[in-house]
Amino acid sequence: MPTSLSKPTRGSLLLMLCLGLTQPALAKAPEANAQGFAAYGKGDYKKAHALFEKALKQDPSNVYARLNRARTTTLLNQGKEDADDFDYCAFERNWIYLALADLSKAVEHDAKAILPKIDEDTQGLKALKARDEYKKWRQAISVLVEEKGIREKVLSTASDWWFLRPGQLPKSITLAADKRVMETLQDMTEQPAGQWRPLGGGVEIKAGKEPARPWKLLAGKYAFDQGNRFFFELQLVPGEGPQPAEYGWSTGPLSIGPLSGDCL
Repeated sequence: MPTSLSKPTRGSLLLMLCLGLTQPALAKAPEANAQGFAAYGKGDYKKAHALFEKALKQDPSNVYARLNRARTTTLLNQGKEDADDFDYCAFERNWIYLALADLSKAVEHDAKAILPKIDEDTQGLKALKARDEYKKWRQAISVLVEEKGIREKVLSTASDWWFLRPGQLPKSITLAADKRVMETLQDMTEQPAGQWRPLGGGVEIKAGKEPARPWKLLAGKYAFDQGNRFFFELQLVPGEGPQPAEYGWSTGPLSIGPLSGDCL
């Protein structure tokens, strides 16, 4: 007759658990992003923000934690940009650019899953979405995901571009409605600098006496915080063709994005 097994004591169970000898049906604790979203739903945005940050330390590729951190960054900081001591151009502390950086990273990893949630958000991102910086960012995202007809729409409405030359003041380049390229000088006067015309999903630009070249419309990245973060912006990038003899705006790229010209 078989001998009956005695019921394990509490001490023996603890020992088996420590040694990995059993697989008891224990409830798994919610992960940090889920805990944060629960706090977010209750309106405890400070607690939620800390949990979203914890989730991203555990898994930087968690796109939902990035989206959620952009929400709490917005909710915890909206309105601070109106304070006298707010430094708009300190990008690594400016909530607007921090939120856009999280959204950019999330969209880069999984645009199909994240973009609809961004577009549908009417609470957490409300203050951000009302800003011009977001609208320019969203336009770049439209180009990134190649929304139907977006390139033609952008080129018909976006005319004022920036050329950033390292160590120098930026230049404003306008693709005027009359198909002239206008360069804004330091005294704020404009001078003709070439001609342009639509070409496929981009443009063709003839700068001065240089041969005409095609330029592609792309969603480029603007890096900040020592390269640790970025947000998307619109860029016109020269394609193949003879290179300009001198370094200038015709070497490209030209950009339109969330960044204010006053900070360049």
